[in-house]
Amino acid sequence: MAKIIVVDDEPTHLDFVATILERAGHDVVAIGNGADCLERIEANAFDVMVADIFMPDLDGLRLLAAMRARGSRIPVIGMTGGMKGVVAPFADIMSRMGARSVLTKPFSGDELLRAVQASLTDGPDREG
Repeated sequence: MAKIIVVDDEPTHLDFVATILERAGHDVVAIGNGADCLERIEANAFDVMVADIFMPDLDGLRLLAAMRARGSRIPVIGMTGGMKGVVAPFADIMSRMGARSVLTKPFSGDELLRAVQASLTDGPDREG
């Protein structure tokens, strides 16, 4: 199966996502912040990244921008619970930046697994 890195500052949601992916047979690295995630991506090969959009310090948008600036082509799945009224614009921005999909919390394990499978099937991002 795939090697997947998951980043979310909410421990409960991070555990939920990691558990769903591990039960599906994936090798998962769970990280609690964007800066540590960026370091791991630079040091290791991953097949997919699942990243929360709203995080302190290095949020999902800036994380994705930093990855692309450094040449990373890892397929990205965004996820957000966001703040009332602002979820859609930020999800759209992440999609325009190259995220394969953006899941809105709460989402089901099946939705997550479908998004991961679609990212794996499509292969590496074609854009910078």
